[in-house]
Amino acid sequence: MAGLLLLGGLVSPALQAQSPEDPGPPAAAPEPGEVRIAVEGPSGPVPIGSPVEVRFHLEYPVGTRVFFPEKPEVAPLVLVDARHQVSPVLGISSSEDHVLRLLPVRRGAAHVPSFEVPYVTAAGEARTGRTPEATFEVASGLDDTEAPELAPAGKTVPVRVPNLPLLIVAGVLAVSLVAAGGAIWAWRRYQAWKEAHRPPPPPRPAHEVALEKLRDLEARGLAEAGEFQALALGVSEVLREFLGNLHGFQGVDLTTWEVLRAVQGRDLGRANAMDLEDFLSFCDLVKFAKYQPAPSEGQGIVPRARDIVMRVMEGRPGGPAAGA
Repeated sequence: MAGLLLLGGLVSPALQAQSPEDPGPPAAAPEPGEVRIAVEGPSGPVPIGSPVEVRFHLEYPVGTRVFFPEKPEVAPLVLVDARHQVSPVLGISSSEDHVLRLLPVRRGAAHVPSFEVPYVTAAGEARTGRTPEATFEVASGLDDTEAPELAPAGKTVPVRVPNLPLLIVAGVLAVSLVAAGGAIWAWRRYQAWKEAHRPPPPPRPAHEVALEKLRDLEARGLAEAGEFQALALGVSEVLREFLGNLHGFQGVDLTTWEVLRAVQGRDLGRANAMDLEDFLSFCDLVKFAKYQPAPSEGQGIVPRARDIVMRVMEGRPGGPAAGA
């Protein structure tokens, strides 16, 4: 790498090219506070279009603040980039380096022109120095510049070019499918949540349930078949369940005496506790004592139970009308 030195803004005569016959004038002593600038470039020819590095080394007394240009003018060369190796705090160092990466675009001798480098001495005096020029040779990239020939063709290489419109359409379709799937999943989750949180239907009125069960027992034909024990058992359970649903207790699990005590003092409509005790005791007699009632008496078990239900509900809100 060739090197040149600048003292106090002038190129040092000691480093200029001199012949033995003409030694030239003696070098002057550098003034205090001067900035010495040395430049190094490529020593041999460089191919055209290949970036080269030119380094600028600066030395100066401590306390000097140097302002090296960020992007100096280097035409006809092209400045690719610049690296500056300096202290982060001005005035505390005595040297720094700056590397310019240049691109030669013409054959022949390339010159890095001199440019100004301002600085301030430790005493506060503003001065300006100049960098020395750097010269290097730029060679052609062809082996034979007189008769250049094309190189023989090599093997064909397949080149794959992405089909951007197709990729965009495929991406849009994929996003649409994902969005549709997410919407369907969300809708199903919402329907399942809605179904899980749907309030249960209101309970049927107690008398409607009791009358329906009495109709079912009557339709089984137990009275006509003489199965009075099974008929009394079913009718007794229906009546106990009806009273329990109406007044808020588990009537099926209670005895006759417990049921009568549970309804004591409650609203029984046109019925009374004596009617209930008489009918439930009759059913207990048929169920447990295996009492065999007369056919007419056995066939009246369901109508008696239905009559008690209707009389209990008569006059209540939502109950059957009188005489129904």
